[in-house]
Amino acid sequence: MPCDRRLSPRHPTPTRSRESPITHRTTLVDRDARYLQAARRGALSAVTEYGAVRYLVDRSGKFRSYLGAPPPALFTAGLLRYRGDGVSLELTSAGSAALDAYLTRKTALDALPYTLTRNPLREELHRADEPIRILRQIATGREIAPGATLTDPSGHPVTYLGPTMSSDDRGATWRPTFTARVSYPDHGGWLYPPAALGAAYDAEQVAPGTREPG
Repeated sequence: MPCDRRLSPRHPTPTRSRESPITHRTTLVDRDARYLQAARRGALSAVTEYGAVRYLVDRSGKFRSYLGAPPPALFTAGLLRYRGDGVSLELTSAGSAALDAYLTRKTALDALPYTLTRNPLREELHRADEPIRILRQIATGREIAPGATLTDPSGHPVTYLGPTMSSDDRGATWRPTFTARVSYPDHGGWLYPPAALGAAYDAEQVAPGTREPG
């Protein structure tokens, strides 16, 4: 696709590159879409220094927002161009179509179910009011309760905190997984598969207040 020839001499026409990340794909990435969305709002302009674009200013909202210099591939792919003043930017028809396709795809992806994992490196014992998955010593079958001292694969002592917690309903409820959280006295939280600690998790989780004695 030919480049727009209305570019100001202060902004030389970007050359086509065989490495262009846009000309060799049919979809936008999030970074590219940010520039096109700002241009669509109609108040995007370049700030230059010594003849080079340093950053862009979006004046479409109550407060100004800023973007870095736009990727040259947006111009070589014919998605973005400078207006006649050589400072203001606008979408091309191809850029508008690419942005519409990106927004449609993003909406569809956002609607898909996803799993959240609560900060797994937090240094706190498992909450008593949440379900838990029992960790047991492989050799004896005895329960390892949160707060117990274990040995990591290198022989260092660690405190077992509980399993990591995940949610499939946007954080409304949480369930225990099969990864163990531990805490080191010197450098904080860490994660291990239970086998690395000589242990294994029960297949079924246990409701709050119904744990069997260790």
